[in-house]
Amino acid sequence: MTDKRIDAILGTEEELVPSSGFLASVMERLREEAAAPPPIPFPWKRALPGFVVAAGVMGWGAVELVRFIGPAMAAVKLSPPHVSAGLARPLEQAGWVAAALVVSLVSYLVSRRVAG
Repeated sequence: MTDKRIDAILGTEEELVPSSGFLASVMERLREEAAAPPPIPFPWKRALPGFVVAAGVMGWGAVELVRFIGPAMAAVKLSPPHVSAGLARPLEQAGWVAAALVVSLVSYLVSRRVAG
């Protein structure tokens, strides 16, 4: 198609006109939105101490877990399982995929929890 033909086709179309009550309904909805009270802000000042305490408890739990398991792991001589060279590379890739899936799941769950 050439530009002249396209211009001729578009030039013969009738003008679009909104329905009779469209403008009035849109303006009414805008006035309602403008009159609505603002949303309630999230109370960060109240939530921040809870986040700090939760982080502290998680950190303390990790330290205690390392203190408890560290000597037990040193006493036990565990050797890693024998994996053939042909299987080692796919297993490493599967580990990275599993780690990415876990990180994605955790971030999804945290965002759902924060969003309510």
